[in-house]
Amino acid sequence: MAQVLIRNIPDETLNVYRERAKRNGISLEQEIRNLLERNRPYTPEERVAVSEYFLARTKPSPPLTLDEIREGLE
Repeated sequence: MAQVLIRNIPDETLNVYRERAKRNGISLEQEIRNLLERNRPYTPEERVAVSEYFLARTKPSPPLTLDEIREGLE
């Protein structure tokens, strides 16, 4: 696995993560790994899968009438 060294983290920020790790019964290192994993960007494949998931559960709306379109433009 890769390693990362992060410098100049404000003490207050680090203390928040230390407390959270303590509450969760894990090390600070594991807490930060969890944070990174929870907030990592989706891969292109995951974005497609999430989009398809929500599209499959969304009912298409009936098309707008010309009057409704005009009304919206006013």
